[in-house]
Amino acid sequence: MSKIIDLSKPVQFNSGDPFFMKVKVKHKPHKKSKMLIRFLGLPFKLFPKNFCGWADDYIKMGVHATTHIDAPWHYSPTCGNNPAKSIDEVPLEWCMGAGIVLDMTHKKDCEAITIADIKQFLKEHDLKIKK
Repeated sequence: MSKIIDLSKPVQFNSGDPFFMKVKVKHKPHKKSKMLIRFLGLPFKLFPKNFCGWADDYIKMGVHATTHIDAPWHYSPTCGNNPAKSIDEVPLEWCMGAGIVLDMTHKKDCEAITIADIKQFLKEHDLKIKK
């Protein structure tokens, strides 16, 4: 039976992230949108009786702040003599596949994971890497 494992990183502030990966989220409270309603000249009678405005979020981040893929077009306008795919043209199937999760939590931070470590894990768990 196959199991889907989500490898994505949530879009949220993490204090331990390096500066170029920091995500900043600013929550705008409901009352701020009341000013927008006034600015747009909309009559309050168009809204429900206890309407207190819309809440909103502002997110500032770089492309490497969370999980992402680079489209083939990122590297070259062509790929195999064809126009390279932009991100909206990348098939979802390219983003999924069989895999093996290697537990290396016994390694210290910044300690290299070696080929020997991987071979040992595969042997201990009777796993094989497929092409």
